[in-house]
Amino acid sequence: MRRAEREVAGVAALAGILDRAAYATLSFLDCGAPAAVPVSFGYRVEGGIFVFYIHSAGEGHKMECLRNDPRAVLSAVGDNRIVLAEPACRSTCFYESVIASGEVEFVTAPEEKRAALDCIMHHCGGAGTYDYPEAMLERTAILRLSARSISGKSNAAGMKR
Repeated sequence: MRRAEREVAGVAALAGILDRAAYATLSFLDCGAPAAVPVSFGYRVEGGIFVFYIHSAGEGHKMECLRNDPRAVLSAVGDNRIVLAEPACRSTCFYESVIASGEVEFVTAPEEKRAALDCIMHHCGGAGTYDYPEAMLERTAILRLSARSISGKSNAAGMKR
């Protein structure tokens, strides 16, 4: 990382950024070309590894691409505020972000799908567990990305929490 003073490290600090991220962007290869889509997500930390869950329709171009090549990158932005200044070159952006890479796995076990959907709901502000009809579970795809690498960066000096 070029600006080492902006690196964010540690499970708690990275989780804090992820908790403030409204959505993430999932990037992958589309027949060798880069592709990216915004996604709702949830995450857990299992044995120090960040595990991300994303729900999707079971079919479609994104799913076809990920079946062909499961390598993916997930990026999320927590707080973000642009500050304009004069002269323009003094403008700045206060931000915090996380980038994780790994390989997407397709969750098929109904109980893991339920737990993943609960995880996504919790990230969206829900609490507890939910009832998911079997027909909905069958047609909903759940992607699991275990972060092989994860990093965070922040220029949060001017942000108030």
